[in-house]
Amino acid sequence: MESNMKKMTIVIVVMLVMAVFMPTHAFAGSKDSVEVDLLDISEMPKTAVRQENAHFQYAVYVNVDKPASGEGEMDDVRSVWLANERSGTVIKVCVTNPKTEAQWNKMSGKDADGVSVALTQIAAADKAMIAPGDVSKVIVEGCPDGRNIWTYIIDPYYGTAIQLPSTEGVVSLDWEKKEIIAASYGYDDDGRYSVNKAYSLDGKFLRRVGEKERE
Repeated sequence: MESNMKKMTIVIVVMLVMAVFMPTHAFAGSKDSVEVDLLDISEMPKTAVRQENAHFQYAVYVNVDKPASGEGEMDDVRSVWLANERSGTVIKVCVTNPKTEAQWNKMSGKDADGVSVALTQIAAADKAMIAPGDVSKVIVEGCPDGRNIWTYIIDPYYGTAIQLPSTEGVVSLDWEKKEIIAASYGYDDDGRYSVNKAYSLDGKFLRRVGEKERE
């Protein structure tokens, strides 16, 4: 009896660990998911750069597929890859499109939510990171206009992308709350300021974090 109880305890612990660290799409079903090409990691470009915030066996890579032709020209064309380094597999998350136009007019509210964009409309990928609490999602950032940092939340398994209204990029990630803290700048009577805001992994505005910060 005691032996059976120990076995049941081990099974429950293993299931809990899998529920926490496996990608959420593994439990979400396939009703709305899209078919993705699961490639051997050797098929990822050798020049792809591993990003800093790997989580267990999951890591994001960014590759320059086509460098900008010169100063004043459009940005590099880059690809973003999500790798499971334990299984030796990788998927291509997106390829940037430097011709993409900004969506700021759709996010003009003071505390606006993010807006959905097509995977073909990711403007830039200067860096990328795993989304907090969901290793199947990737956060991609870039500065294609030389002024604002464009931030995207991408779910390659469902073929969706959300652009956040933040203009100064990700400040921190809260893995416990599954939140993205990103900064935006604004102007008031005292000049320019920055403010941090929390967003869900669905791009919903949650709250302001802290007070206005001045340069």
